[in-house]
Amino acid sequence: MMFRNQRKKLKPVILSEPAGANATKGESKDPESAGTTMPIQGISTINLPELSKGQSVLSNKNNVSPRRFTSIAALSICAFLLSRASAPAQTPTPPIDKPSISLSPAVIMAKGDFGQSLTQTLTLTNNTGADLGFDLVAQDIIVKDGKRVFVPAGETPNGIAASAVFSPKSILIKAHTAGSAEVRLTIPAETNVRAVSAIFMGTDKFQTSNAGVAMTASLAALVTFNLTGNVKVQQEPAQVTPASATENMKIAQWLANTGTEPALPEGTAAILNATGTLVGKATFAPQRLLPGERLQFIAEYPEQLAPGGYRVLCSFQFEGKTLTSQADFQVQ
Repeated sequence: MMFRNQRKKLKPVILSEPAGANATKGESKDPESAGTTMPIQGISTINLPELSKGQSVLSNKNNVSPRRFTSIAALSICAFLLSRASAPAQTPTPPIDKPSISLSPAVIMAKGDFGQSLTQTLTLTNNTGADLGFDLVAQDIIVKDGKRVFVPAGETPNGIAASAVFSPKSILIKAHTAGSAEVRLTIPAETNVRAVSAIFMGTDKFQTSNAGVAMTASLAALVTFNLTGNVKVQQEPAQVTPASATENMKIAQWLANTGTEPALPEGTAAILNATGTLVGKATFAPQRLLPGERLQFIAEYPEQLAPGGYRVLCSFQFEGKTLTSQADFQVQ
């Protein structure tokens, strides 16, 4: 990946990839950066039904200054059900037990300045028995009424997607091979957009189990941009739902991004008894918050608590900041 100023080219940094859920491993270093490596999470793999010929059902890395950058890619596959050109050299990959398709990296979190450009290579692996064709397109992602909306390139004022340059623009990935494409995105001098979706849009139609119903499959990489220091997250009171005979105790808290930059809060809940003694902890599943987005974060506590009064202390960290809250609850 390369993040550069329009007038000055920067040195690329190649990062390592530790294993995560369904992740691959790899490590390489920038020869002029004293061996600096940064962790990223890897690809996500989706298993698919067995494919028959002619038929398929698919489901579907930056502390940038004007001189240096790093990048973090987090795991996330955006699946779309959306409606073949000659392809570059492709790398054969060994078949696996179940048909699957995957995209790496799936999320690119970039930090930089207005007017800079980002260049990223995206690799799609086709571990199915069918050749798959894709057109590459970009869409701006904005938030309306607290929810994400995908907008075609050119329809958002001062959008980023309109600047996308893909090479190649279309790609055919044969069965059990991987194919790569490069995308370059340029940030306008002024823009409110902070996220772009780089989409491998499927061009092949496949029959489903429903007679007469065809579908296509597409995968997308999410690219987010932090361009200023205005990262703000507001929290609402935590809520506790005691365990039942069929469900674990749940701790829920709504967070809203009230700043202009994306945030990735990571949270923990500590459970104290009536004497203030720590009796357990639970981790909130991380979620990315785009500007204007509001999401509920949930942590589950699987252990059984004795009857009595308790207090839960919730703590979320993001961009060097910490949010804390508490809530009292009773176990009958």
